Amino acid sequence: MKNIIVPVDFSKSANNAAEFACNIALFYTSEIWLYHCYEMPLITGEFPAPLYDVNDLQIAADYELNLLSNSLQNKLRSKVTIHIKAEANLLPTGLSNFCDVIKPSLVVIGLSGGNALTKLVVGSNTVRIIHALTYPVLVIPPKASFTPVRKIGFACDYKEIEATTPVTLLKKIVTDFNAVLYVLNVDYKDKNFTDELVEEVFVLKDLLNEIDPVYKSIEAESITEGINQFIAKENLDWLTVIPKKHTVLQKIFSRNSSKDLLYHTSVPILCVHQ
Repeated sequence: MKNIIVPVDFSKSANNAAEFACNIALFYTSEIWLYHCYEMPLITGEFPAPLYDVNDLQIAADYELNLLSNSLQNKLRSKVTIHIKAEANLLPTGLSNFCDVIKPSLVVIGLSGGNALTKLVVGSNTVRIIHALTYPVLVIPPKASFTPVRKIGFACDYKEIEATTPVTLLKKIVTDFNAVLYVLNVDYKDKNFTDELVEEVFVLKDLLNEIDPVYKSIEAESITEGINQFIAKENLDWLTVIPKKHTVLQKIFSRNSSKDLLYHTSVPILCVHQ
């Protein structure tokens, strides 16, 4: 991993995610980019006008980023190269454009643990980022701290395995950390059991044969509850999910399993696009 981007808003969850990312950077000898977006507050009226001078906002943002950078360096056992970038933009748009310039190996973002309104605003941004970016996104829960990665879960629905599974990245992460990969499938009373599913299982086993994963079938009505119970039982360190694309109607009228997991798991979730 060459570059890791961390979007920050200077909240506790964002700062914690930045510290987590720095520890990953130490492991991979990567460089960190702390990225902050700020919006121009306007005076409302017949002719809206900026409330502050953009140069003042830029100076303030750079100052806060430098403070955060120094604070992170003081917490690390050895030095990490940390760059900063602040700009006036909307976070999903600015981050997407910045990623296309830096081309990070990973984006690390914190998930708010605050009140319902904060979760709605920050959480919706997180979900939009996950679906908008083509880069792997590691979502860090509020109280998560970096520990050696020994067990990684992969939530799998056994659908279109060859076309959607990030095989190369899974192999790299498992090999780099010398970890065990657990392939997790949640079902209830064999509702999803089909001949096609059996075929997809064999396809995945062939693709991941080199890293010899452990395959687990979890009996549970709720995907989130089933996976969380397994995480707690086996002490998994990370969970990997594929935020597959859905139609607009599906997004509106059905719960999204990837989004649901974000708010109910206690371990970092690696979101990798198909």
